[in-house]
Amino acid sequence: MSHPSLVLWNGNNECVWGFWDWDWKTQLDGRKWGWDYYSELLPALIAELDPTRPYWNGSPYSGDPELHPNDPRHGNVHIWDVWNQKDYSHYAEWNARFVSEFGFQGPPNWSTLTRVLEPADLDLESPAFLQHQKAEDGTGKLQRGLSAHLPEPANFREWHFLTQVNQARAIRFGIEHFRAGWPVCAGSIVWQLNDCWPVTSWAAIDGYGQLKPLWYAIREAYRPRLATIQRRGDGLAVVLVNDSAEAWSGTLTVERLGTASPTEAVPPVMRLEASHQFVFDVDPRGKTEICLPHDLRETERPLTDVLVARGEGLGHRDRILHFYAEDKDRIKEPARVTARASRVPDGIEVTVTAETIVRDVVLQADRLDPKATVSEQCVSLLPGESHTFRVASTVDGAEGPGLDAWSRYPVLQGVGIRPERIMPPAEFAPSISTEEGRFQ
Repeated sequence: MSHPSLVLWNGNNECVWGFWDWDWKTQLDGRKWGWDYYSELLPALIAELDPTRPYWNGSPYSGDPELHPNDPRHGNVHIWDVWNQKDYSHYAEWNARFVSEFGFQGPPNWSTLTRVLEPADLDLESPAFLQHQKAEDGTGKLQRGLSAHLPEPANFREWHFLTQVNQARAIRFGIEHFRAGWPVCAGSIVWQLNDCWPVTSWAAIDGYGQLKPLWYAIREAYRPRLATIQRRGDGLAVVLVNDSAEAWSGTLTVERLGTASPTEAVPPVMRLEASHQFVFDVDPRGKTEICLPHDLRETERPLTDVLVARGEGLGHRDRILHFYAEDKDRIKEPARVTARASRVPDGIEVTVTAETIVRDVVLQADRLDPKATVSEQCVSLLPGESHTFRVASTVDGAEGPGLDAWSRYPVLQGVGIRPERIMPPAEFAPSISTEEGRFQ
């Protein structure tokens, strides 16, 4: 609801799971390990002290001590095989009843990194940088996640941006999959909200209180009304999830757009390849799935085509995008945008206009003002589309780096954008040095 609530009393975290799978039985050799606390003492105390709320033996737990505690068919599960062993697309293999813990790592914001590390330590192999990474083989797992989806970063600065974006994409992918699984899956909880110190981690808010791109992705993915494109068998479907108390109805237009290559048109233009309209009606607390016809779910040009679903209430810009190929394969030429910053009474506005498809545009305002906040992050644009980022900041450009710095690399970044491809309208951007520490 609109206020924090105590929903459930939980007996333990991963203790039942540990007893089953982490070689506890051999080490205990018949000795007690706490089960009586979780199954007898604690539920009896809760029944006496707070009979209004339910008690659950543990997280994860399947409701029966004879069942594996992380069985997706019962109770709640923790999903960690994805982060530890696989790529985030494997969240789609889970069809759990309730996901009470899952997460994916990303680095803290740039101002947090540079507050605790010297410039020479901005290197994936520096001891100081690794000291702020506590996951086993964390850097290797981050690299595996990047390699499946995104272009290879050229330096540490690009690595930082892309791994933050990949973390946001991973968790949003998981949330949307779990929500689209209603009523089998009734909910999910992300690990984790915030950090207690500056660290590369699963958090959405870093150790100095900076909102990472993940925070914005979580906000968007948990909107009361969600539109998402999901795989269904060998096809695609638009899944509309309505967790509000009011019915949701309207018309959905789904188009497959093709983009001319840079050699065919400068700037590239979008051409309509296929289009269909669907009338939808979603009950309160309900879900509707619209299976897409063959000419929308398949394409002979996966590297240049994009699927666009438009309709009222679909989230940012009232439309969602689906790409037929991963960015690492799709992006052959650098993305191009123009950007301009302007001062407004409560801060700065940065308007970005795309000349090509550009995904996940991020404004790293903390590079100029660690106390700044940004209205959105990870904004994707089609050619000709614009978006205005609103930055709440008290930094005076005359005393700092200047107004133009808010609309230039590396404050403004996007997947596939090179520094020289961010230009003021009708101008060329000044050259920017991108020399970094050694990158492996």
